[in-house]
Amino acid sequence: MVSSLLITLLFGVVETSFFIKDYITVSSAARAGARMGAAQPRISTFAQDSADQVTNGVTGLIPANIQEVWVYRTTSATGLPDSGSFTDCTTCVKFTWDAGTQKLTPSYSNWDPALQNACDADPLRDSLGLYLKYKHTSPIGFFFKEKVVSESTVMWLEPSPVIPCKP
Repeated sequence: MVSSLLITLLFGVVETSFFIKDYITVSSAARAGARMGAAQPRISTFAQDSADQVTNGVTGLIPANIQEVWVYRTTSATGLPDSGSFTDCTTCVKFTWDAGTQKLTPSYSNWDPALQNACDADPLRDSLGLYLKYKHTSPIGFFFKEKVVSESTVMWLEPSPVIPCKP
């Protein structure tokens, strides 16, 4: 009886460790993707570069388990898309995993990089948010068979010395 309790406890610790590892990796990938996009204001490939950085950041995880990635303009007050939710996002790019190309591809795009404001002293300066949703699958399948891990990060767009900071 004691050994069955200890084995259950051991499996729980191992299972929780796998989940925490995935959570930390997803969080790090979201930050890396947001950093990439925020460092490329007014560049046409900023959103795809952010998504590619997310794919690179999920090292050790299964990229096909990425359910969605949103790169969006946000207000600094809420951290949510400028419209308030992802379902009616007005200035964002949604990515989903494409099994054929083995990469994140845009399934919805409505953020013109030419309209981004990255002026340092401007109170209306844009922020870039990145939301990552990942399906954790446990190698043991004891407690966390399939659990969704999601993380979002918001960063100010960085001014570029080469490109004008706003239209």
